[in-house]
Amino acid sequence: METYETDLSEPDRERRLVGVSEYEVVADGATLVAYGLGACVGLAVYDPEHAVGGLAHAMLPRRAEGDGTADGKYVDAAVERLLRDAVAAGASYAGLEGYVVGGSDLLDLRELPREVSDDNVATAREAFADLDVPIAAEDVGGGRGRTVEFDTGTGRIAVRTAYDPEPLVLRDGEAGSDVGATGSD
Repeated sequence: METYETDLSEPDRERRLVGVSEYEVVADGATLVAYGLGACVGLAVYDPEHAVGGLAHAMLPRRAEGDGTADGKYVDAAVERLLRDAVAAGASYAGLEGYVVGGSDLLDLRELPREVSDDNVATAREAFADLDVPIAAEDVGGGRGRTVEFDTGTGRIAVRTAYDPEPLVLRDGEAGSDVGATGSD
């Protein structure tokens, strides 16, 4: 996991990059960032009472039976792992809320079926529902790439795009203050 400092984070707040097929769960207030979400989805979980949060950058919907690759690569496995690790880090399972970002169709990639974007989003919704974790907000679909920044210290989840100078704030960081952006562009 790469770590770095930038002017966008609060003073003394560490920022950590969550790369493709990776995930991280923290209880130390770090800001987790996933860049370049196209067909991939950023999956976030957060327990506001215990300030435990996690972010995954998943690229494919479902792990095949016997596939031993990284849990963060597949949406279904990433949701399960985020929840398990969040509880292990001190989150209350009943207090967790989910967030989904990405799943857009940016490019006509011959190697990647176009429906993978939709499948990633559908699988995320299904995985959270199957595990009884409500999705508090999402920003999915459309034709724009996204970057998600999750400040686990405050709970603020912001989504940025190259064409919009103002981020879409899915969670503003105050208790019970989900903005609730849901849908696609």
